[in-house]
Amino acid sequence: VFYDHKEVSFVGRPCALSELDEHLGRLQEWGFTLLRLLVTWEAVEHAGPGQYDQKYLAYLRAVCERAHIFGFSVIIDPHQDCWSRWTGGDGAPGWTLEAAGFKVDPLLHNQGAAFLHQEHVQATYEPLPYMSWPANYDRFACATMMSLFWAGDRLAPGVRPMLKGCEGTPLQELLQGNFIRSMAAVAEALRGVPSVLAFETMNEPHPGWLGVEDLERVTPGPITSGVSPFKQLRDGNAAWVDEKCLWERARVWNAERKAVVDPKRFRCEDWMGECFAPFVQRYAAAIRAVLPDVALVVCPPAFGPESQKAFPGSLPPASIWAPHFYDGMLLMGKQWNPDVGMEEVKPGEKLFGFVPAPPIRPVIGLKEKIEAYKRQMTWKGALYGTAPVPILLGEIGIPFDIGPARDAWALGQAEQAIDAHLRAMEELFLPFCWWNYTPENSHKHGDGWNGEDLSIFCREDGGGRGLRALVRPALLLCAGTPVRQSFDLATGSYRCEFQADGTGASVFFVPRLHFRREAGAAVSASPGCDVAWDEEAQRLTCRPKGPGLVVLELQQRGR
Repeated sequence: VFYDHKEVSFVGRPCALSELDEHLGRLQEWGFTLLRLLVTWEAVEHAGPGQYDQKYLAYLRAVCERAHIFGFSVIIDPHQDCWSRWTGGDGAPGWTLEAAGFKVDPLLHNQGAAFLHQEHVQATYEPLPYMSWPANYDRFACATMMSLFWAGDRLAPGVRPMLKGCEGTPLQELLQGNFIRSMAAVAEALRGVPSVLAFETMNEPHPGWLGVEDLERVTPGPITSGVSPFKQLRDGNAAWVDEKCLWERARVWNAERKAVVDPKRFRCEDWMGECFAPFVQRYAAAIRAVLPDVALVVCPPAFGPESQKAFPGSLPPASIWAPHFYDGMLLMGKQWNPDVGMEEVKPGEKLFGFVPAPPIRPVIGLKEKIEAYKRQMTWKGALYGTAPVPILLGEIGIPFDIGPARDAWALGQAEQAIDAHLRAMEELFLPFCWWNYTPENSHKHGDGWNGEDLSIFCREDGGGRGLRALVRPALLLCAGTPVRQSFDLATGSYRCEFQADGTGASVFFVPRLHFRREAGAAVSASPGCDVAWDEEAQRLTCRPKGPGLVVLELQQRGR
């Protein structure tokens, strides 16, 4: 069934329409107002190029219409990781692999073209090594597809798709063009739905092998297969139809001589400028030809040197820059230590003014750890290019399977980690999308994807997880300029300062999870402010008497 890629349906993903209100109501109660809704290219165009799944598009429209009823705004996220399900992640339809000449079958795993969860477990009866999936970016199936998507015209000139009916279309256009047109079809299906705020470009784009200087050298860094590109190609011929490698057809290497013919083929000095920026502009034009007023959320790369580079030039009008952030030690090691951390270092930083700094540096103490979070979020948020745009932390989250057992201690550790992350973001007044909410999460299978377990919802844990830290007061709408805010989870106290422009109303989310009048909660504000607290709606409005600094405080007594 897994390899029967044309006969598949994503209707009911993430949940059946009959269950949707339950989940939307829960998220609304927790104070969320924005949904980043995952939509894979495969879900839309699995049957073949230009063949859109109208039942899925109708389902997607129904989901977004229900989201509007619950007061949510929606970002459509064309999600991908490692290109597709058959190359170790999710995203593209199977016919894209066939177009490049791959066999969509277990040979992808057996020949080392990809490392697949189900094939590994079936062959070894051992769990999937945790966070092994990103290395698929460096394995030759995903690396081939990503490379062709961005620069197939240059990398494989004259090599035509091995897909019936598409032989006359260049590979780059077949891949990139159909991806963009499929998302335009999603936009058309959502025309007139008021909840649709924005379309994202692509989740965590990756250059593939573009930028590789030496095909015979193992790719350096933490995200690597451990095998050089050339050795992968030389040893993996059985993964291709007729055992004829696309890169041999493109004269990158010669199978008979077992030698690289064009070692410079994948060199790329400026992937952001040569490949990513033109794609963003083309994508924006296609989506806005259907929905002229929709915002564009631009997600930059999450791995490698490209994740540290600024967008070249200016983003399209009405764009939002949306980098991702994770605590690497916590995500990779599934251990929370409030006293020790690691911070990614900006390229070019010096120690003592002249010694090149290492790529990461240790951080000691919780306070400094939160400051390190803020520095990294601020740095990545400022890579939006030459013209300032709004910033959204497009993805942030923590694993809940911390430590050896799923018990109260582990959930307590998760709560501490969530609190630290949110303290950093609320001090920066940085909006975010929390990863993730999976309706079918379970202890056995986690999120049901590559061994991850980051969902804030799990029925086996009683519903929400980490809610004491996750659900917290916040300034939602400021009639002025925010100055600072903080929430102390231990004492149940919240303080916000803002510079009011005049007498307009600022709006706060005040969760009843933490603040209830009947339990002694109190609110105070600067003299002359008119404060109205609607406990049922979990909203508080503060209207000052005029311009100036306003201080608002909340305190739950008895904490």
